This record gives sequence, structure tokens and C-alpha cells, in this order.
Amino acid sequence: MKKYFQIILLPIFLITLFPNYLTAAIEGRFMQFPDIRGDKIVFTYEGDLWTISQTCGLAIRLTTHPGNEYAAKFSPDGKSIAFTGNYHSGDNVYLMPIDGGEPTRLTYQAASRVVTWTPDGKKIIFRSGFENTFRPMPRGVLCTFSPDGKKMIYNPRGNEEYYWKRYKGGQYQDIWLFDFDSKNFQKLTDYVGKNSYPMWIGDKMYYVSDQGKNGIANIYRYDFATKKIEQVTQYDDFDVQMPSTDGKQIIYLQSGYLYVLDP
Repeated sequence: MKKYFQIILLPIFLITLFPNYLTAAIEGRFMQFPDIRGDKIVFTYEGDLWTISQTCGLAIRLTTHPGNEYAAKFSPDGKSIAFTGNYHSGDNVYLMPIDGGEPTRLTYQAASRVVTWTPDGKKIIFRSGFENTFRPMPRGVLCTFSPDGKKMIYNPRGNEEYYWKRYKGGQYQDIWLFDFDSKNFQKLTDYVGKNSYPMWIGDKMYYVSDQGKNGIANIYRYDFATKKIEQVTQYDDFDVQMPSTDGKQIIYLQSGYLYVLDP
């Protein structure tokens, strides 16, 4: 079951200064980088971070800095938001409370993008060209963890957001499984094409692929036990983009709108 909800974008200072502005609010579209944690949703719109409740269509703006903020991810306890901000001549990782406030800078090298949190909430995973010799795998682009944190599924390379139909070139992504205890690697996808945004939910993996007959990217489900692959969404016009999960539900973009999927 998927749910579409209308988003009304309203800067918080306008609520205070101009209550009647509510009558002029318009529907939001073309958000980016959504994330979800229970009832709460965060996304990027016009280069700033906004939050919204699934039960209320009013979005609240969290940031107003001239630099861009994106790739926001809720902490597992739902109290903080990690995000990438372009504040000091480069993209770095920042942390702030879920209701906004002054961000705390966490990284000091350019081109650092937030990917996810570890399940225990103690570490933030980010990607960067910065070299580190203490990584368990040589490289990675996107990842997600098993609920116990002992395994990880990830994209070792590629571009997750190309919009070239039926692309089979060198930037397509495949998905691998890594076991932190045994140090074993296992390739999970063999389709030559888009296999992106792996999401570990229960005993299944959900991910985005364009392996359907029309080359449109949809959400697919992979069963770890049987290795069976099933198509979940059935779009035939525009791709599913930028999905994210809290381990129970998936939020994603399609044709400029936000949808929540109950797996």
C-alpha cells in the first residue's frame, strides 16, 4: 500500500508574523532527498531542509542559510538530523536537533555526503573522496544495515540518480552483501542496469531497479532466503527516485511528488 499526501510549504516565520498567509499557501512539488522516521518526514526544497508530519500537510522550514542543505537523515532515536551542508566552500556533515537549531559541524573535508546512520545511532555513515585505510571494504556509495548491525548491503560504485533510459554503461550500480563477522562478500544482483538504494526491511531487501520491460525505475523486493525478486511498484511513466526507509516504511519521489509505501 502506498500513500500520497499533499504538502503545503510554509516558512515558520510567516506563521508568526502573518497568520493570514495560510490562505495563500500552495502545494509543494519537486522535493528532494526525503527521509522518514515514524510520523516525521524531512526533505530538501529550494536548497533548505523542511519537516512535515504524515498527519499534517503543513511543512515547516528548518534552515535559511544561503548554502544548500541536503541528504538529511533522522537518527534512529528520532531526536537529531544529520545532513550535508554547503557552508564553508565545500560540502560537509552537520548535525542538528529534529526541531531545528544551530548545526554542529562534524567533518572538515570537502564533498562529504550523509548516507545513513548505524542502527545503534552511534555513528553517521557518509561518503567522500577522502582516503581512509581503516575501511572494511575498499569503496562504497550507498548502504543500509541489518537490524542487528552485523551485516550491510551496499552499492560499491556508480551513480544512483542518472535518468538515462535502459542505461548499461559503467555508472550502473549493483548491490553486494558484507558480513562484518565473517568478512565475506556476496553479490546480490546480477541485472546489468540500475540496482540502487538498497533498504533492509525485516528479512527482505527493497531497492530501485529499471529491470522492467519499459526501463522505468520501480521499487523491487529481494528475499534473502529464497533469492526471489518481485516488483513492488508499477509505474510506467516516471522513475521512482531517492527512496529512504526507517526499517518499517519507505518514502520516495515519483513525478515530483512524495509517497509513503507500507511494505
